[in-house]
Amino acid sequence: MTRVLINGIDGLLGAKIAQLLSTDPAVSLLGLGRKAPPAPIGRAEHLVAKLSGHQLRTLLLAEEIDVVIHLDFVGAERHVTSREVALQQNILGSMELLGACVGAGVGRVLVRSHTAIYGANSLNPTFIGESRPVARSHAPGVIRDFAEVEQFLAEFGTQHPDLALVPIRCASLIGGWSPIVDYLTQREPRTLIGFDPGMQLLHLDDAATAFALAACAQARGAFNVAAADTLCLSQMIKLVGKQAAPVFEPVVNLALALGQRDVLGRWPFDLSFLRHSCVVSTTKAHDELGWAPAHTAFAALQDLNANRQAGESHEISEEALQAFLARRSLPHER
Repeated sequence: MTRVLINGIDGLLGAKIAQLLSTDPAVSLLGLGRKAPPAPIGRAEHLVAKLSGHQLRTLLLAEEIDVVIHLDFVGAERHVTSREVALQQNILGSMELLGACVGAGVGRVLVRSHTAIYGANSLNPTFIGESRPVARSHAPGVIRDFAEVEQFLAEFGTQHPDLALVPIRCASLIGGWSPIVDYLTQREPRTLIGFDPGMQLLHLDDAATAFALAACAQARGAFNVAAADTLCLSQMIKLVGKQAAPVFEPVVNLALALGQRDVLGRWPFDLSFLRHSCVVSTTKAHDELGWAPAHTAFAALQDLNANRQAGESHEISEEALQAFLARRSLPHER
């Protein structure tokens, strides 16, 4: 029996992973989250709590956990309330968790990460493999935190070789809220005039499958996971029914120099990703985990657009209904 703890089961990705692992009778599941799970979690038990490092170690020992899946990153599936909260949860929280895992004798830790940690520049190979170093990120949000956590993982792994550390580097997720969905669905997504970089996406279900496979495997090291097709940024914007707002790069550079990041709207990466592509190879995940994406990026964005339009239509209809009922409830004028 493999005993698995999902740290961050209060997100859609964690719930999806729990559903998949619940189908394996050889897996015992426990979920930890800061609030109740947002979707069914199969036969997993779950604990709603914010635990300290010492409390985490106590829980891991008491439950005899073999594998930890660490997904608890604010900004990945919900808006960030403050930078201080993000640093506490994403950076310090990851460090505390890893220390607890070593203290409790956990053998394997899967850590959520992002393919953007490789950076975007003109020297990138056509397909980036897992051996490429983590680039320094200038993005202000969770992407930067993923990069810092990965740098810490590299040092921590050297000091604790008995602990198998497995970063799962996901392309931008489509399904539920994510930074890329937030960007694509704003009124006018910003782009740079003269540039149209290629980007990869990943359906939420395919990401969950990768984590479930990695939890039950013996493979070590990082894994890239992304949909098989690469789309240009302009294609992505059109597929969600939006129109880009191109901006001259000198204007953006001047605004950024003045600290006015809002010139890029809700762009979740640093400026280089608006110029250059960052496309990863998923060969290792295919060969060592048996993973293959079931959804294309094209289809995922079409579904996103259809769901968004259905949601907007529902909201408009609801507003009209409530306005009608309010008018009907008013006394008739004589």
